[in-house]
Amino acid sequence: MAISLRNSLTYKLNTYLNLKLFSLAALGGIGVGCVVSLIRTLVGHIQIFLFGVNVNAQSAANVSWERIVTVTTIGGLVLGFFLLLIGRYGRLTPVDPIEANAVEGGKMSFLDSLSFVGLSIVSISIGGSVGFEAAMTQLGAGTLSAIGQRLKLERQELRLLVSCGTGAGIAAIFGAPLAGTFYALELVVGGYATRALMPTLLASALSSFMVYMFLGYEPLFKAHITEHLTLWHFPLAIFIGFMSAIIGIIVMRGTTSFESILKRLHIPAFLKPAIGGFILGLIALIMPQVMGPGHYAINEMLAGSKILSITILMLLAKVAASIVCVGSGFRGGLFSASLLLGAILGCIIHYLIVLPIFGTTIPLDLTVVAGMSGVAASIIGTPSAIILLVLETANLNLGVFSTVVSVIVASLLTRYLFGYSFSTWRFHIRGSDITGPQDIGRLKALTFNDLPLIKLPSTGANTPITEAAAIANRAQVNYLAITDSKGNFLGLTDQQILATEIGKPVSLSLYNLVEKNIPCVYQNESIVNYVDSIKENKIKRLAVIDEHNHFIGLVSEVSILRRYLIEVLAVQEAELEQFNQKL
Repeated sequence: MAISLRNSLTYKLNTYLNLKLFSLAALGGIGVGCVVSLIRTLVGHIQIFLFGVNVNAQSAANVSWERIVTVTTIGGLVLGFFLLLIGRYGRLTPVDPIEANAVEGGKMSFLDSLSFVGLSIVSISIGGSVGFEAAMTQLGAGTLSAIGQRLKLERQELRLLVSCGTGAGIAAIFGAPLAGTFYALELVVGGYATRALMPTLLASALSSFMVYMFLGYEPLFKAHITEHLTLWHFPLAIFIGFMSAIIGIIVMRGTTSFESILKRLHIPAFLKPAIGGFILGLIALIMPQVMGPGHYAINEMLAGSKILSITILMLLAKVAASIVCVGSGFRGGLFSASLLLGAILGCIIHYLIVLPIFGTTIPLDLTVVAGMSGVAASIIGTPSAIILLVLETANLNLGVFSTVVSVIVASLLTRYLFGYSFSTWRFHIRGSDITGPQDIGRLKALTFNDLPLIKLPSTGANTPITEAAAIANRAQVNYLAITDSKGNFLGLTDQQILATEIGKPVSLSLYNLVEKNIPCVYQNESIVNYVDSIKENKIKRLAVIDEHNHFIGLVSEVSILRRYLIEVLAVQEAELEQFNQKL
């Protein structure tokens, strides 16, 4: 009877938690869709006011050069002012969805996220070569996380809400709920478990639906690929994937290099966006298509309205514009920029390789879409989401084969040659060890204080050998910790060596018998920082010391790795248990 009652209560509780999470996911998706529709409309009107045309949806070719340079430069100054102002309140570097799920247990600040969205609106409104994606994922994830924190939800529930908000943001921008869902699963959750898929898919579907309701629906990219598959598709897709990885790595490396140049020149932070905006304006004088996310320019590529020389120049210009904008402090994502870079790359490959060999019988759309997906997969690092994105937004049918091969090659080659996506590369530059969304916050909290330490007696380096041996015998230990006159740890001495020295006519001093190459760690350091080096260097033991360099104890390699493995399994088990309770 008691068991039956407990199971009944558990079922009711799980049903309540399930309904609560799905309700929050649904409300979050609706809210994100409405806000994205509003922001897109607002940015369009601002650009019409500034440039006379919405550069996100139309060509800026007829905008005068004076207007372009003036808006981008002064706009950069305005952006720099806001960066300075927000920086004074400590809200310039918000926790993003990946970092939130990996380290913070799904906790994000709503005000920090709102600040980032405001900066992105300014960046895009003045024609910056960035997209809406980063801002909208930050908004969705930050809002749902903040609501979850107010409701005092648990760690795993917050991480799930961050996934829902992220998926809703991508789905609203591209009108692609499946791509938004798998983007969140790959980049924010780190897996494809059904427990995370369903609420994320619900939020993404409702988000894109609200955008359809407010702004109408039409395919984002107008591709038409109808030819039959042939053998040449495979090597062509491999080559496109290879070139996509090269372009992706150049952009990621170039961004941090430009940041470093500005830092070495000691340019004030608030002036960096102005410099970036001025350079962007100069680039836009030659190639106005570099302004904005580039969706209109992608459809120009699909229409085949550019000659080869112009297309090559456009690729160089867009690479430079993306590097300058992100490197100088413009806020926004590289998702849309990577799609345009890939479209231009595919167009160039079509003109240089496909057209001379196969003539006009092979459609341009195939290489353009394969290039889009390849560069995006290289920079963003979510291959499944990229494939689904082009399926949802580009009217693909037979072209999916080339897209898949290009994505696989670009993703693998980027990881092999570079080792990061743009998101994880930014963490690396900041000195963070985040390589994905897996929950490492609990692991990083595990310190050497939490391990079973082998306690050893200590004695000074000037202690007579006979006395040191007696100390070791009384404690019944094999080693003795040796310290200097101030109590600083010097190393270890083997009890057997002490016994051997006692029997010699002339024995060495205790200091000369110390094994001084013992690796030392502080007691409050995280063991996560040492797991890899312990395995690689085959370190068998570590000396644990306090902040005053006083010896506390000895810990073995086996103890460290065993405790680390136990904690990893505990994290996975906790996640599985939490999600199983909710579904």
